[in-house]
Amino acid sequence: MKKEGKGFAMILLTIIVVLIVLFCQYLCCIPLNMHSFAFDLELLIVILIVFVFASGLINVPKNAKKNKITASLTVLTIILAVFFIGVLIGSPYLGGLSNYANQSVIKEIDFEQIEEFDPNQVQLVDKNTAVQLGDRVFGTLGSDEVSQYDVGDDWVQIVLNGSLYRVTPIDFGGLFKYLVTKTTPGYITVDCENGDAKLMRSEGMKYMTSAYFNHNLERHLFLSDPTAIFGTPKFELDDDQKPYWVTPVLKVTWVGKTRDVKGVYVTDPVTGNSNYYDKSEVPAWVDNVYPVSLVYTQFAQSKRYENGLFNWSKKGIVEFTDDYAYVQFDNNVWIYTGVTSVGKDESNVGFAYVDLRNGEVSYIRRAGAEEYSARSSAEGAVQQYHYTAIFPSMVNVRNVPTYFMGLVDGANLIKNYAFVSYENYQTVAVGNTVEEAYQNYLKLIGETPAVKPDEPVETAEKDFVVDEVRIIVKDGNSIVLLKDSNDQIYWYDLSGSYYAASFIHEGDAITAEVTDEGKIIEFIHIFPAETTEETLTEHSLDG
Repeated sequence: MKKEGKGFAMILLTIIVVLIVLFCQYLCCIPLNMHSFAFDLELLIVILIVFVFASGLINVPKNAKKNKITASLTVLTIILAVFFIGVLIGSPYLGGLSNYANQSVIKEIDFEQIEEFDPNQVQLVDKNTAVQLGDRVFGTLGSDEVSQYDVGDDWVQIVLNGSLYRVTPIDFGGLFKYLVTKTTPGYITVDCENGDAKLMRSEGMKYMTSAYFNHNLERHLFLSDPTAIFGTPKFELDDDQKPYWVTPVLKVTWVGKTRDVKGVYVTDPVTGNSNYYDKSEVPAWVDNVYPVSLVYTQFAQSKRYENGLFNWSKKGIVEFTDDYAYVQFDNNVWIYTGVTSVGKDESNVGFAYVDLRNGEVSYIRRAGAEEYSARSSAEGAVQQYHYTAIFPSMVNVRNVPTYFMGLVDGANLIKNYAFVSYENYQTVAVGNTVEEAYQNYLKLIGETPAVKPDEPVETAEKDFVVDEVRIIVKDGNSIVLLKDSNDQIYWYDLSGSYYAASFIHEGDAITAEVTDEGKIIEFIHIFPAETTEETLTEHSLDG
């Protein structure tokens, strides 16, 4: 009877453990893969539970209890030892150093290889602005639908028809609303160049990250491929603006150690049909193959171990800065981020662009200001308005590395644009439009827009009072920059015949013949500061 009771208890225990494991698998979608630390931990817990209960069900004579305890502790120690040895295998300390040091494909390039900045093709909408624009068009759904759904918080960056867009799905508003609606009505797009936001209908989307039960996207993928280790799904559009979920599939060296993308699943949110593609065969319209968090980890670990395991001097150890911006190259989505030493000082040792389709890093070694210093400098130029600078991107302005950023008000609406020199963050140009800020910056760095030989140069007589004077050197020539009280910038090449221009001071009143770009062709009058008040009564000054 006792043996029958123990046998029944073992069967009952087995059933309970199996049910618990199945419930956990369905709820958490833990991949059935020994390279998954979560699965290994789950397996360890199950083994320990079975071991403890099985040990309790084994009867031994009283004189053998001590041996039973010793044997149980020995088995328990072996189980834990095997688990922890398995976790350590593949680490840089146990044979995995080469895997860590060679994770990223890093190509060092010259900055001049970056294409020239085009003020007519720039990303003017960041995520915060996209969220506000999306909330506005979401209201066009109608009162009945608006109450049933939420705007997704994905706002994935994609390239659509040659332009940068942010897209996000309309999500279920919760379990009970999901049970009523079953599908979502579409998605929202925001053109990052002009801020045009649209609500796009795509009826019948039900395989969503916000769905429940078998319609939940992560669970749907797990049930179709339970051994795969998935990354975070991204909502994207193909060239015909048909929506899909793009989910990376990761390969791991051992138990959650070094990771890489081996392919993606592309899933139709309406039908749930999924197709797997190796990363070399991913459709051209897919932009987000590599998760940003993965490329950050790969770069940091590659640089950490490229000079050996015990790099006491920390030679060559650098990492990406804390934030990043999206840019467009070769009709693909890339990210820009700074590269700084592990000491987190106030400067960057370089910067990088990462192709999110293949994870390759284009690294430029060039010392300069880190992004937050540049943001502070831009904010200081308009401090009276209390604007906040968004995270900048790095652009090529006449082969000068330059931070470009928007300045937003308290409502996250862009009010100004700023260009800040990477190598001298005190060189700042601000404008109400991108073009205005761009032209001001060109003057600061001693450049002017190219003028066609047959294009006439228009000039006009200008009167202004000098608010700030700066002299810079460009191509061996000294250039004086004059800024008036309205932040308008004028400039004069001191290699010209009017040498008195080098003695201009703040407060001087100027009358000059000036081009539309602000280049001073000829000085007509220069009135010293001490005579400015008298001059103002005799001359009409624009400044």
